[in-house]
Amino acid sequence: MIAAIRPWRVFLAERFAPGPYVIMVALFAAAHAAAAGPGALARPGAAGVGRLGLAAVGALAFFLKLRLYDELKDYEVDLRLNPDRPLARGLVSRADMGWGIGGCIAVELATFGALGAPAALAMAAAVAYSLLMYREFFASQFLRPRLTAYAVTHTAVSVLLSAALSAAFTGRHLWRLGTDLWLFGLGAWCLFNVFEFGRKTFASSEERAGADSYSRVFGRSGAVALVAAMCALSLPLLGPVRIGGWGLPLYHLGLSLALLVLGVAFAGRDRASCGVAFRAASQFYIAAVYAGVAVAGLPAFLQRGAP
Repeated sequence: MIAAIRPWRVFLAERFAPGPYVIMVALFAAAHAAAAGPGALARPGAAGVGRLGLAAVGALAFFLKLRLYDELKDYEVDLRLNPDRPLARGLVSRADMGWGIGGCIAVELATFGALGAPAALAMAAAVAYSLLMYREFFASQFLRPRLTAYAVTHTAVSVLLSAALSAAFTGRHLWRLGTDLWLFGLGAWCLFNVFEFGRKTFASSEERAGADSYSRVFGRSGAVALVAAMCALSLPLLGPVRIGGWGLPLYHLGLSLALLVLGVAFAGRDRASCGVAFRAASQFYIAAVYAGVAVAGLPAFLQRGAP
């Protein structure tokens, strides 16, 4: 048993760092509970912190499943470019990945099923879209050479995951969530695009032959502009969720401007250190935004009254 678990422990440590992911997913779930408003943790079914915990576990399984998808889809490339990765070096097998994906889907459906029918149906929709992602929408020959189109069609799954969390915390079906929560979900798509575009933007000395990057396709300035555009678009999309007064929008704007300043500095200075700082800030940005939402909505988040 221990021998079977060890490869997965190594895989998680190398490809799905538990600490950062747990923190990010916890903030993601807490922000959706806050955005859902008063009574979000007191719906029928699991209540209180247990409700938030179930949603966070299901969301964490969802993100792990996406990581497993990527490992399988990138296997042939990793054999050439990243032979030290767990799957490429044979620490885990493709069959193991398949079992892991099945286990994640079971956890997703079980946890959201415990949160009520609206949450279960919404998660089922997110799972269905994710399976289309895994098959690359049966259009891999079109999408694979188009890095940006490939990315935005895949990060779009965050809209449905966001909607599933909103359904879990409001007790409403997808078609009854309301415009503000759907816009909040579109904001998630923008934030995950910031993460995606930022993590694949490099200085010239960091680029690797045969590896895709937005800086290779658009140049550093173009890649920074993509990130800035997603930051700018996320501002009005998250705005309709009226929590925290003016404090939250100003905080969000401040984070966006700070990332823009780093991006402009990186665009003007082709240095590896600037690239490292910009990528780290792009990845921190999403967690910081959702932390702000969770804190701004804390009074409503803690209120346990009826919806």
